[in-house]
Amino acid sequence: MTLPTAPPTLPQYIIEGLPKQDDQTLHDAREFIDELLAAREQRREQPISEEELSTDAEVIEAKLSSTVYLEYRTCGDETCSCMSGGQKHGPYRYRAYRDGDIVRREYLGKAKTDE
Repeated sequence: MTLPTAPPTLPQYIIEGLPKQDDQTLHDAREFIDELLAAREQRREQPISEEELSTDAEVIEAKLSSTVYLEYRTCGDETCSCMSGGQKHGPYRYRAYRDGDIVRREYLGKAKTDE
């Protein structure tokens, strides 16, 4: 019996380990993979939660496709007081959205004072 060729994207430990499993374990693995894929698809359809943003982010709009939030930031200048516990700069508006399993952020500019 010749084994099928594994996709080149699979890690070697999976390529080597799967053929050693019995039929029931392979069926269980397939069921688990199907459930895992379904859960990921469902997650992609959910708005970004506050737990996925930085701790000081303030969500101002949550839609199915993205979440807009405000955030205060440090500037990176070691001589600035924001780097040593002083007031951070901002607030700045960002939009977070899902790109597959990755949460991406897009800068939308400095927030207006009434936001």
